[in-house]
Amino acid sequence: MKNNTRISPLRELALLLEEGWSILIGETRNLIISLLFPVAAAAVTVWIAGENMFVNCESTKSACFILVCAAIWGGLFNSIQVIVKERENVKRDYVSGALRIGCFTASRAILQFGLCAIQSAILCLSFLGVEMVYENELPLEGLMFENVMIEYYITVLLIMYAADTMGLMISCFVKSEQLASQLSPYILIVQLLFSGVLFPMEGAASSVSSLMLSRWGMEALGSISNLNDLPLRLQEEFPMIPHEVDEAFSYTVEHLQEVWLILLVFVLVPIVAGNFLLHGVKKDSR
Repeated sequence: MKNNTRISPLRELALLLEEGWSILIGETRNLIISLLFPVAAAAVTVWIAGENMFVNCESTKSACFILVCAAIWGGLFNSIQVIVKERENVKRDYVSGALRIGCFTASRAILQFGLCAIQSAILCLSFLGVEMVYENELPLEGLMFENVMIEYYITVLLIMYAADTMGLMISCFVKSEQLASQLSPYILIVQLLFSGVLFPMEGAASSVSSLMLSRWGMEALGSISNLNDLPLRLQEEFPMIPHEVDEAFSYTVEHLQEVWLILLVFVLVPIVAGNFLLHGVKKDSR
């Protein structure tokens, strides 16, 4: 198609959204897995860590960590093959002048946001599940909203969508679906190791940790849950044991806003980087 006959960017975006929606709905198996995964993750959270969630610091922290891991894994699974499986068609249309890379990546990012929004809502049912099953009381109110569930939902959505856009970026760069799938577990392992939950982060490790989505996701959920104010498990028997305040879980509006902003950066940077990387598709030798 010649440039002077190209449709407008908005019209192209609308057509690409329609096409992407058809692909998403058409892959029934993957869609079902994507929607069942947060259901399973929420159930596991309630089962494994729910009994003492919001009762003591350790159990609440463990539950938050499970949710962060689930959100990151779910986001990566959603998107890491989305673009690479269309790479040949993208190259053909882009080289011929029939496709704007920006419109294509934007359409896939919009559709992925919708999917993440649904998954995040399902994953957040774990908080309500803990309240219903064990009658544990959630925080009475949030830092910024009267209903704390709004803050939990926004945080889980930011974590999951940031992982999703990371997957989109990788999908823009790699040239085979197999390689994309092979990278997923390694990315998750790195996120877990440098989250700051399993091991203390000091020196160079602390610097690496600051680049991890998992770390900031934990800070957000931990702050909303007010981990510093929850008693330690040992304090149930020995109340005199001090509970050192962790600044990462500071229970202030300013801290939560700062962490949300950082998570938003984790969302936007991969989208921009992925769009830039996908322009190199015309150099593919295959």
